Amino acid sequence: MSEKIIGNYTIKLLEDNCISAAACTSVSPEVFTLQHKNSVDFAGGTDTEENILLAAQSCPTGAIEIYENGVKIWPL
Repeated sequence: MSEKIIGNYTIKLLEDNCISAAACTSVSPEVFTLQHKNSVDFAGGTDTEENILLAAQSCPTGAIEIYENGVKIWPL
């Protein structure tokens, strides 16, 4: 599991849940990228919290968890 803090969000990537649908990379390519191993990783950039949440919500397997100030807000 990878983790990154952007603004008030802590983003956790559950690589084992990733099926490489790439929906997250379409919504927020600054934050999310697909790696050669066909799983999501952090791209190294930043984005608005709104786009980050939308990217997480677009994931069909829930491979992206979002926490705000320590409270899990996605998936519920």
